[in-house]
Amino acid sequence: MTIIIITVLLLAVAAGLSFFKGYLAPVVAFLGLCVTGLSGSVAPSPGSYIFWGTAMIIVVSIGLMLPRRIVSSRLGMPYICGASLAGMLVGLALGSHAAMVAGAFAGAVLGGIAFAKTPAGKVLEFPTSRFLNYLCAKGLPAVVTMSIIGTAVGVLLETR
Repeated sequence: MTIIIITVLLLAVAAGLSFFKGYLAPVVAFLGLCVTGLSGSVAPSPGSYIFWGTAMIIVVSIGLMLPRRIVSSRLGMPYICGASLAGMLVGLALGSHAAMVAGAFAGAVLGGIAFAKTPAGKVLEFPTSRFLNYLCAKGLPAVVTMSIIGTAVGVLLETR
C-alpha cells in the first residue's frame, strides 16, 4: 500500500510540475513509473521502462539545449498541459496504450491552438513556424510526462 501512495504522490507532483517546470516533470513521472514496478504482481514490461526512459532522457536533453527564455516561459502551459492530461485520460479510458499516447499528443496540439486563439496567445502568431516551434518545445515534455503518468496509472489499475 505504501508503494501505491508513493507512486500516486510522484505522479501528482509530475503532473503539477508539467505546468511549471516542464523539463523536470518527465523525470519525476519516470520515477513514479519505476516505483510501480515495486508494487508487486503487475509491473511494466522492460521494454516500457527502456522506451519511456529514453523518451525522458531525450526531453531533458532538448530542454538543456533550448534557449533560456524558451525554457523559462510558461506561456500557454495551462492550456497545453491541461489538454494533454485530458487527452491522456480519454485514451486511458479507451483502454489502449496507443490511444493514451495519441490522446496526450492531440490534447497538447489542441491546447496550443486554443491558447494561440486567445488575446494573450496572439504573440505566438498562429499558424507560423514560431507557433510550431513553441508548441514542440512545450508540448513534447507535456506529452511524454502525461504518457508516462498514464502508463503508471494503467499499471496501478491492473494491480487492483
